[in-house]
Amino acid sequence: MKQILPIALALLWSADALAQLAVPSPGAAQQTARARTINTGGENGAYHSLFCPPFPPALARFYFTGYACTPSRGTLENISRALTAPGAIGFAQLDVYSREAARRPDEFRRLTLIRRDIACEGLWMITRNEQLNNLGDVQGFARRMTFILPPAESGSSASFDYLREMDPEGLGTVPAANIRRVANATEVINEVAASTNGAVGFFVQFADPTNANIRLLVERNLRIVPVVSRELLRARVDDQAVYEVQEFNLSEGGVLGIGGRARTATTACTPVAVFTATPEALPAGPAQADQRDLIQRLREVPSAQLLPQQSAVARLISGARRVSQGAVETMVSAAETARRAAQRAVN
Repeated sequence: MKQILPIALALLWSADALAQLAVPSPGAAQQTARARTINTGGENGAYHSLFCPPFPPALARFYFTGYACTPSRGTLENISRALTAPGAIGFAQLDVYSREAARRPDEFRRLTLIRRDIACEGLWMITRNEQLNNLGDVQGFARRMTFILPPAESGSSASFDYLREMDPEGLGTVPAANIRRVANATEVINEVAASTNGAVGFFVQFADPTNANIRLLVERNLRIVPVVSRELLRARVDDQAVYEVQEFNLSEGGVLGIGGRARTATTACTPVAVFTATPEALPAGPAQADQRDLIQRLREVPSAQLLPQQSAVARLISGARRVSQGAVETMVSAAETARRAAQRAVN
């Protein structure tokens, strides 16, 4: 009996040890799951509900299975997930991605942009002040204005911070005390509509006329200030422009502006970027080879196959109208003239 007990205990220990070896630790399981995520944004946001769904089937055609659209807090968290779980794919505002790449070059050597040709998110600067015609008017008076923004951790606020960094003598002069944060873009619109001091609101959103915020923007009849400047158009990431200038239709689907006319707006937009880890960020061997193939396969998928599955939204994206270079230069010149005039008045 004395001999049997140690043997039994040894067998139990061996079985338990084998079980622990066979079952991955919670951390390892989490890493495996995260490596096959497509990180998006809020569950009701455009990245998650519109832009991500075509990707899992596109990947599955090449036997990259198990990828799933996964909510997040947005671009910054998506970047963090891709750095800690190579193999994960992320959506990003290209301008926020560019800003972070400039701030953290060593980390971003482990990331690569897959593509940026799916859609472009508009930069919406709004006000009730009819004297603000272009970005130059805002830049010149910026240090006296109240700005209403979404939360500090949002992509919209990151975009605004990027604009301020590029424009230290204009938007960069806004005192912290003059920036008021609200819960989301809907509240930005409502707060600006209710303001009596010429407040300026800012948020970034895909210009889907059926989106509640875009509809509210039109219904409130707020003034849209084109976010177009020379500094903004010079911004680059991987030698490509961070911003484009497009004309957007805001009233498709029966939402019309004053007098029953369809409403359009021209402003800068930042492309929807898709990124992942570089192959070298994964272990040498099959993992690197698969990552290299995943990047190449996604780059070769025709853009039409990655458009949102809703036909109306797909038509909207396909019909986007880029503003001609001549028209953009005219807008930039007008903004610079307005800025100089405003700065003379302020100083």
